[in-house]
Parts: sequence; C-alpha cells; structure tokens
Amino acid sequence: MLAWRALRVVHRPLLAAVAVLGLVAPVAAALPELVALALLAFLCVAGVVAETLSEDGRRRQVRQLALEEQVAAEVEQSRWRQHHL
Repeated sequence: MLAWRALRVVHRPLLAAVAVLGLVAPVAAALPELVALALLAFLCVAGVVAETLSEDGRRRQVRQLALEEQVAAEVEQSRWRQHHL
C-alpha cells in the first residue's frame, strides 16, 4: 500500500500471485489436504519472492521519497526553533 500512496503504482507480481492463487484454489480443493496446503504455501512463497525481487527499485524510490520528506520537515523544524527559541 505504501508504494500506491507514494508512487501511484500497482505491484504486478502481487496481482499475478493473487490471480494464480485464485485459479489454483479450486483445483487444490480436490487434492488431499496436506498436498493442497503445501501447494498453496509454495505459491504464496513464490509470489512473495517474485515481488521482492521485481519491486526492489520501487522500494528504493519510496525510501528516497520518505527520506526527502523527513529531511525537509527537519529543516523546517530547525528554522522554526532558530526563529522562535
């Protein structure tokens, strides 16, 4: 959600993982419980890994934007303190 609020982008790997899980869930219901659980867990982990690897650049952009906002706020606070204290 942070990337959406900061950069107005959608995480495609995350959406793809949700779509795959939605398509595989009915198939997994026909499998034995432990096999279905293992399959769904594997797909969840694969989705997280794919998102982590592909969205690294965006995470860096979000962190940079947050750092710039923090620095700007600290500069403003320093100016206010120098003027009022």
